[in-house]
Amino acid sequence: MKRFLLTTAVLAGLTTIPGVGPAFANEYPTEIVADYVIGCMASNGETQEMLHRCSCSIDTVSSILPYDAYEKAETIMQMRLSTGESGTMFREMTLLNDMVKLLRVAQIEADFRCF
Repeated sequence: MKRFLLTTAVLAGLTTIPGVGPAFANEYPTEIVADYVIGCMASNGETQEMLHRCSCSIDTVSSILPYDAYEKAETIMQMRLSTGESGTMFREMTLLNDMVKLLRVAQIEADFRCF
């Protein structure tokens, strides 16, 4: 019975695994990780070394920033690139700057650790 309860708690993310941190914390969807690594490699070179460094980079970002915060910041950054009223609105809303700043700080840390 104890094993069942522990397994259930781990699967529900209610406990931690020693040396790993919260169970299933900050898991990014596979397609997001792949997109990040492909984009990183396209910018930095398509070598085995860059595959390692770019994978390290998204792992670092995901260890710092929960996926929902990453997704919001990425959306804001993409919307700021768009033209028209929506792009202007996202560029002028300074309230959104904190979300983007968190992502940038995570990416800077990833650069220090991985590149």
